[in-house]
Amino acid sequence: MKIKYTISLPVLILLAGCNNDFMDRFPKDSIVEENFWNSEGELNQYVNAFYPATEAFAGHESYFVLSRLVGGDLQSDNLVPVNYNLIAAGEYVLPATGGGWDWGYIRRANYFLNRYHKTQVADAVRNAKAAEVKVFKALEYFRLVKHFGDVPWLSADLNTNSPELFRPRDSRAVVMDSVLADLNWAILNLPAPAAPASVRINRYVALAVKARICLHEGTFRKYHGLAGGEKFLSQALEASGELIDSGIYRVYNTGKPEEDYATVFNSLDLAGNPEMILYRRYEPNLLGNGTVRTIHDNAINAGASKALIESYLCKDGLPIGLSSNYPGDATIENELTNRDPRLTQTFVYPRTKMQQGFPGPAIPGTDFASSSLGGGICPTGYQLAKYWRDDQVEYLRIQQGILDAPLIRYGEILLIHAEAAAELGSASQALLDKTVNLLRTRAGMPPLVGSEVETWPGRSGYKLDYRHITSPLLNEIRRERRVELAIENFRYDDLIRWKEGNLLEETVRGMKFVQSIYPGVEVGKDIFLDAAGYILPYNRSLPNGRVFDENKHYLFPIPTEELILNPQLEQNPGW
Repeated sequence: MKIKYTISLPVLILLAGCNNDFMDRFPKDSIVEENFWNSEGELNQYVNAFYPATEAFAGHESYFVLSRLVGGDLQSDNLVPVNYNLIAAGEYVLPATGGGWDWGYIRRANYFLNRYHKTQVADAVRNAKAAEVKVFKALEYFRLVKHFGDVPWLSADLNTNSPELFRPRDSRAVVMDSVLADLNWAILNLPAPAAPASVRINRYVALAVKARICLHEGTFRKYHGLAGGEKFLSQALEASGELIDSGIYRVYNTGKPEEDYATVFNSLDLAGNPEMILYRRYEPNLLGNGTVRTIHDNAINAGASKALIESYLCKDGLPIGLSSNYPGDATIENELTNRDPRLTQTFVYPRTKMQQGFPGPAIPGTDFASSSLGGGICPTGYQLAKYWRDDQVEYLRIQQGILDAPLIRYGEILLIHAEAAAELGSASQALLDKTVNLLRTRAGMPPLVGSEVETWPGRSGYKLDYRHITSPLLNEIRRERRVELAIENFRYDDLIRWKEGNLLEETVRGMKFVQSIYPGVEVGKDIFLDAAGYILPYNRSLPNGRVFDENKHYLFPIPTEELILNPQLEQNPGW
């Protein structure tokens, strides 16, 4: 059965009474020391309330896939919306309020962690619930540190008289060391699952969260010149290694390379899927989503960048610049032929899937965009297929669809292990074979052989994709990460931690335009092309291109109102 979260009236009052400002008090008539913390059931009620509410697990309720996974890549160099993303374009402005400086969930977590011990149940029961809350707190602090860098580390649930409200931010080092300590405590106090595909936090979910956070922090410190990077990379390698050695999880692979990857993302029920570490379940009349309908109609009005499409290898395991199998990109059909099968399981091959009956993707100026494609425009021609299934019943459920959402999957853990090892100089061929090459096997691709890729830089047509690395092996592990995790809300964070924000300044291009396929589309009016004939989605709206300021855009600004309320908060550089 899919879990239905039931929350008592006192907890609902508590959650309604605690907004994103940690200075707010809890209502006097809801939870007080005398009428709560009496039973295991009350602990469960409090903890359950985090699952459908916190951003890392739910986002905007039924729109988790669209708002978090797909929406997250809109601010990267992977997805291209019709109306350019302000963050990707470097046009994000200093906000007066909000801006991600939200502390409600930290206070909720601290409120619990300062009181749960009062409940008269076995220590193991109490500690397991506290461990779940510590994982939520770690994820929320991870979000804050990624966004702002230095932030206050709070252990008390504050009130309007708390002195902590008016002190400077704690250093990133202090905060992330505290996050790591919380995660290690949680891992020790959570039960291990007997099977994969959990819908709530357990020991292995906590290990996966630790691996994700430590990889980010380790590489951020390494490439941004901060101390302690190796410590976090070692922790990422250790946590991901423990998950691999557990033997519980495996890459979903039924021997069908043309569909197995897509199945991970287009399943109505992920229960029992061996690749799922944590997922979000949907069920009729309880909680639904509109994912399949929105993807089918391209209601997100977006397409992939040509840069992402070019990242996919050819079927012989070589990049397009090295492979004799690459037929070129004179047409989109050529471009998508003889490529890694994950490419056409992530994006639409023309006139297949939701494009049946149409001459191609609905680029600007087409007169068929308002038909079965729901009015959605694909500004680059590379239309998203991930999270879509050919299922009329699911499509007609509208906002009550039951497509399950992967939150943490084993594929990510394998990539974390490979990248951390490569960063630490210990990525042997045996390690590649038990990580990256399991994902390639699922896709029917040749294995990554370290000794071979080390020879690529000497060949015409190959270049490293990132300015701060010299290792072709690390380059190819990053390529694998970009391809395997495309449209899963990782790419922007990856660019930031690798200090590769400059890639956001690359010219945004789409497919090569073929006039004979689109006789009604007028170049220079409906669409714009570069000298080689590739679509330029932002030629009119961003004639000078996207901008990434190395001195400011690796962090976001603290809202001005917060600086006024607490003069000891210093604004981030450049803002």
